[in-house]
Amino acid sequence: MRRESFEECIGKGHLLETGDRDTFLAEELLTLAEHRELFWKIVMPHANEYPSLFLEGYYEIVKGLCTAILALDGWKAANHECLFAYLKEKRRELEVDMDYLLGFKDLRNEIDYRGVQVSPELWKKNKLKVEVVIRALKEYVKSRL
Repeated sequence: MRRESFEECIGKGHLLETGDRDTFLAEELLTLAEHRELFWKIVMPHANEYPSLFLEGYYEIVKGLCTAILALDGWKAANHECLFAYLKEKRRELEVDMDYLLGFKDLRNEIDYRGVQVSPELWKKNKLKVEVVIRALKEYVKSRL
């Protein structure tokens, strides 16, 4: 799958520099991400029954935290592809594999838009890695607030 570059996202208007550091939005997104994370931990005993929902739910946590980073930088992304393109280009200090996140986005889209049901094994394969990503993103957002 061809990915949009940072420059393409800018050219198409899918990445916009607002010029305003939005700490309020970043704080709200961080709070929401933490609520979502708590919810998914509470229902974790059901992960084998609903692996697609868990993958989708954890993706939403990642997306919210990434959006918070853009808000802190004074940027907005019109789509998830450009959200990750921005982070890959401008936030290289993040210890997060953006190519993994793009693949995770694709999997989430398969679930959301095509009704794909994933196996419990696929959830287990991704669980630890996505939890590490979430921890890194949360720490980064908190350090910038």
